[in-house]
Amino acid sequence: MLFFRKSLGYLEFNYNRIYDVFHWFLSITLLRIFDDDFLVAPFPTAIFHFYQSEIAISLVAIVMHAVSYRNDLDAVILSVSAFVSGFELFFKINGMVYRRKQIAQMIRTVLNDRSQLNGPIEAGICEKYQRLARKLLFITILSYLTASIMLLIYPVLVGGIRERILPIGYSIPLVDYHKHPWYLINYLLQILQANWVAVVFIGLDGPFYLFVCYSASQLEILSEYLRRIGECPDNVVEQRRLIRKVFEMHTGLSQFLARCSSIYREVYLIQILCSIVHICVSLFHIQIKLVNGSYGLLLTNVNKVWLFCYCGELVVSKATDFSTGVYTNQWYQLWNRRDLQDMLFMLRNAQRNYGFSVGGFGFLSFATFTAVMKTAYSCNAFLHRVMN
Repeated sequence: MLFFRKSLGYLEFNYNRIYDVFHWFLSITLLRIFDDDFLVAPFPTAIFHFYQSEIAISLVAIVMHAVSYRNDLDAVILSVSAFVSGFELFFKINGMVYRRKQIAQMIRTVLNDRSQLNGPIEAGICEKYQRLARKLLFITILSYLTASIMLLIYPVLVGGIRERILPIGYSIPLVDYHKHPWYLINYLLQILQANWVAVVFIGLDGPFYLFVCYSASQLEILSEYLRRIGECPDNVVEQRRLIRKVFEMHTGLSQFLARCSSIYREVYLIQILCSIVHICVSLFHIQIKLVNGSYGLLLTNVNKVWLFCYCGELVVSKATDFSTGVYTNQWYQLWNRRDLQDMLFMLRNAQRNYGFSVGGFGFLSFATFTAVMKTAYSCNAFLHRVMN
């Protein structure tokens, strides 16, 4: 507990502490994809290819399980959830590994930032968003692990061990898992895999929270700087220094957000689509059978989509505040032509859409969360009409 309290930043506000937490989760799964020796040294390369093969084999096993027990509606529903989770994990791991060098470079940018040393206002803003990153990571850890535990203890709570109920919709192919000792072997295998998937998702989501909180803090600091422009027009040197600082910070942040959006656009498109299927299928399962193990998956996917959309909305709203700040500061007090040209450039640049793209179809925001929930409910209603 002391390790987690230190790592999550209870004793010291620092992005390095937060990085240590999700890096630790990746380390215990032997998937340290942000290390320099990943896919270079033979051992991590072999581990990565092993996990790729294992996920692919699991997807085939899930399909075979659904076909073999297609007359059991519970088994088919759980197989759909398991297949979507496996496909989502496979795509996310490969997508982030493919862009690991860019992600590692951006992580270093966040960890090397020293904006909090520029003054008390900057320090207060940075600490606020470091606390937010800590909370987001803590909620993610709690959410994924709770879902895994709820899935695995469901057969125990309802007496399903005697009835040979599996918590997840797949089993070892070509054997009847109802017979001894195959049920116990499948159950233990699912315990290992469910917890491994939860830990990997925690490690892969960690960098996103770093990037969101860093971007939001920089945008808020920029808004504070903009308020000072034109307050002391007689101090030309100080005003010019402030404008140059805002100009450089905004240019660097624009490039950072552009890289971030490029990295995550396909990954979060797949995650949003998979979450729609998860929410739809889990809600359908709960409606047709009140006592089942889909509650954890439903709550986790709703919470996951909400967290992603909250983070996206945070960046969008802070970018809007910056754009408003460019308009409303006292730029008209400046009489130097070069300074006014810089302000005009920032004014034009502030009109760009900032945020995390979802496959180029939109940005993560509260509107996206509403669209996801509406789509999932519409698909759920369609399933009920088909069943009826």
